Amino acid sequence: MKKKVILLVVLSILLCLFFVQESFAKYITEANETANMSIARWKILVNNEDIRDENTVNAVINPVFPGNDNIAENIIAPTSEGYFDLIIDAREADVSFKYKITLSVNEDSSVRDLVATKYVINDGEEIALDSSNQVIENTVLHRDNTGTINIRVYIVWNDGDGASMDNSEDTSATISSNSAMMNVSLNFTQVV
Repeated sequence: MKKKVILLVVLSILLCLFFVQESFAKYITEANETANMSIARWKILVNNEDIRDENTVNAVINPVFPGNDNIAENIIAPTSEGYFDLIIDAREADVSFKYKITLSVNEDSSVRDLVATKYVINDGEEIALDSSNQVIENTVLHRDNTGTINIRVYIVWNDGDGASMDNSEDTSATISSNSAMMNVSLNFTQVV
């Protein structure tokens, strides 16, 4: 009988240890997980220049003057019309963004009466620019960002209403090496 009691006590202790160990194990079990998430890329090229480290890019651009029946090619004179191109490659940007392009005449340009008149995006429709607000703004959604954005900005040497230069200044400007220079400021902002 004494052996049965000892056996029963040992069996009881083992059962108690088993149940205590099972319930204690439920609270000390640990799991280690690693979450891998990609970080969005923000790589934007403007005319092949990487602007990743800056939100705003400032450039001085000399427009192209193709000429017409009255003015020779690559020559600027009052009423000359020209253009310059901005190529934005944001195919490696994983987020939607806005861009704002601000245009103005460079302070070293001898022609102060340059005015951006219109622009075209990717050979689309011409969009007129207000002479008092020389700004181009657009939002590019990530889902639509599949190719480069080609913006052609058209400018003219204003020699009519609102022109600040007189005939003498017009003549001086045509012989200067800094005759037509535009400031272009591009600002990029992520859309949230």
